[in-house]
Amino acid sequence: MGQAYPRLVLLALVALLSAGLFPQALGNGKGKVHGGGAVNPLVAGICSRAPFPEVCTATAGRHASKYPVIDNLAVLNMQVAAFAKRTAQARKHVAVAARTIPPPQAQALRTCDTMYMNTQDAIGAAQRAIAFKDTGTAKIMLQLAVQDFDSCDRPFTHAGVPNPMARHQHKEPHPSIWISKELQRLERLIDRASEKGSNRLVLKGIRQTGS
Repeated sequence: MGQAYPRLVLLALVALLSAGLFPQALGNGKGKVHGGGAVNPLVAGICSRAPFPEVCTATAGRHASKYPVIDNLAVLNMQVAAFAKRTAQARKHVAVAARTIPPPQAQALRTCDTMYMNTQDAIGAAQRAIAFKDTGTAKIMLQLAVQDFDSCDRPFTHAGVPNPMARHQHKEPHPSIWISKELQRLERLIDRASEKGSNRLVLKGIRQTGS
């Protein structure tokens, strides 16, 4: 699992919350839902190393009972599921807002709905990639999902009209914040892990040559 594990951690970051560069914690996922009792301690342990531990615990805690095994990959999937749910809720609000707003906003809102739909498609592609452990594709698709989600503001800015989706767009902490907060730090950790792996290979080659 060596070199794949740091890439998985970077993927977890792009998936909205980093699971941390730590050993996997395995166990039963039948903890109580957040808000209804104690959070699964395995989820809490992984989330404690995330950029926003409280948000990670709150969102992942709601999904913990669905997973027979709790590890970094499971918590990653919980965060992706939380992003998918947030996007679905935003699309429902689009349908409601479209009934009462004036034409300039309605046109911008149609563009916004398209971007949310693209977000859902990208999240679905990322989830399929995660299932096949294709971390490269998953990372790209999750980045696209965040970009598409952010794009809802643009048509309203261009039209100079208020965005009725602002509550959903700017709900904290925003996916872009999770990425910008931790990406550089984790990339450095991953680079160091890769360098150590390369050094081990060089040392192994020297030993084989000398034997």
